Amino acid sequence: MTTKFDLEALYSEPNLGVLATVNPDGQAHGMPIWYLYENGVFIISAGRTAQKVRNIERQGKATLIIDRRDLPYHAAMIQGRAEIGPGLDDAARLRLATRYLGEERGRAYSASSSGSDSATITLHPDKVIEFKGAAGS
Repeated sequence: MTTKFDLEALYSEPNLGVLATVNPDGQAHGMPIWYLYENGVFIISAGRTAQKVRNIERQGKATLIIDRRDLPYHAAMIQGRAEIGPGLDDAARLRLATRYLGEERGRAYSASSSGSDSATITLHPDKVIEFKGAAGS
């Protein structure tokens, strides 16, 4: 018998995600990303001119895959409406950097990227498909 895993726990862990969008020619575009999960939405920072940003501006949707690559394997594919906004403020950028790099390295990284030309992608989940690996359970 398989049991459902805790999606909120998966989302709160600093797992890398892969954000998938669709290019103008119909080709899939997937890139690894860092994310914050706050108030039921996924927040992703990206360069203002990044392909994923342009794809979302054109289509308004994206798919995010989050997977835990240590046993027990867990994954979620989150499909939803995506919107582009201004870059992260200093506090959010610091939360994101320290989530993935730890306190000291995160502070240094956040300080070095404070003036960058960035945008925020906010993904509002419409559908979630879960996977709980049986290997190593």
